[in-house]
Amino acid sequence: MGIPAEHDIKLAGADDIAAACDILGSAFSQDPLLKWLCERPDIYSDLFRLDAECLYKHHHCIYLNREHTGAAMWLPPGISTKSAKLHWRMLPLGWNLVSKGGLKRLVTRGGALEKVTLAAHPAEPHFYLSSVGASLGQQGRGIGSALLKAGLTACDKQGAIAYLESSNVMNNPLYERHGFEVIADATLPDGGPTIWFMKRAAREGLSR
Repeated sequence: MGIPAEHDIKLAGADDIAAACDILGSAFSQDPLLKWLCERPDIYSDLFRLDAECLYKHHHCIYLNREHTGAAMWLPPGISTKSAKLHWRMLPLGWNLVSKGGLKRLVTRGGALEKVTLAAHPAEPHFYLSSVGASLGQQGRGIGSALLKAGLTACDKQGAIAYLESSNVMNNPLYERHGFEVIADATLPDGGPTIWFMKRAAREGLSR
């Protein structure tokens, strides 16, 4: 019996980026952090696409399942989230926010978020899980677990730690089942949500 399609994970190619970002936009449509940053769920997939085009796709750590119902974006050790380059996709996204409102809020609160999260990143080299999720209505099928296993396999091959920020306490047990532990937390200003910083110790040699 073969692997269920929702659990068959691959690295996303250039042609898969848009699909992966649409999935994440749907998965995070009710996320407390994104809602605090920008109450415009109609552009969440565009925000993920901007991150993917500016940074994540260049490091080949975006994962997607065969059914296109789950996706995850990682960064390998040594790559900072501040390494993003300017991209033309900023122009239509910025115009959308200017014309319909929300740009000032996104910029101001995004700066506060960056300050808090960058300060919490481990000093040692680590794989960073930026986002993982299943499309709205597809949760509870093990898709998130399958995506986590795929990314953590890469971590174990290099004997590296893994790190993430959880913006939804309901997701913490899933991460804990895969070896992550809460190492700190912070509550964002202006009525923002709490973020839990989670680290998984290196497991060198497990996947060699």
